[in-house]
Amino acid sequence: MSAALLLAMVAAAPPPVPPCPIDRAVYRLHGAPQFTAGFARQDRRRTYASDLVLWLKTPARTYWFSFGSPNGYGGTLLEPDLDPRRVARMDDEAEHDASAASNGRAPLSIPFDAFGADLAAFEGPPQSADPPPALLFARGIGPLMWYDWTALAGGDPAATQESMPIGLFEAAGCGGPPD
Repeated sequence: MSAALLLAMVAAAPPPVPPCPIDRAVYRLHGAPQFTAGFARQDRRRTYASDLVLWLKTPARTYWFSFGSPNGYGGTLLEPDLDPRRVARMDDEAEHDASAASNGRAPLSIPFDAFGADLAAFEGPPQSADPPPALLFARGIGPLMWYDWTALAGGDPAATQESMPIGLFEAAGCGGPPD
């Protein structure tokens, strides 16, 4: 299905917004429901842009991303990160070692967009006080799963190549991050 046709369908029937806080909302990739996503809270001191991280559950693993937002007209970006529940149990040295696992590579910056039920784009990175979006879009994740899966997994050498179609993540209900 083409992106234009999908957007026309979404515009005809506005997508629902989950009836729960943003960090409990769950999203499914249109046409590939085995890929789910959502938000989890993180310690605000870890990043300036948001008090949330994005999680993405695939058939092989769960990826975690923090949000970034450059000055000016740059939009919202995702950067591979660690599970905030794991970070909460680490001391500073262990967290630094785990975060440095990207082997000296420049950090990935993946464009990300969130849309409300009215299809208006969020103006910045989602925050815990925001209502949950109806749709999520991060076009660059699928190609990275195929071409640079280790960098996408924050340098984890156990990561494996995966194939994820490019598409919109649609609100699918409430639940929260995977265990």
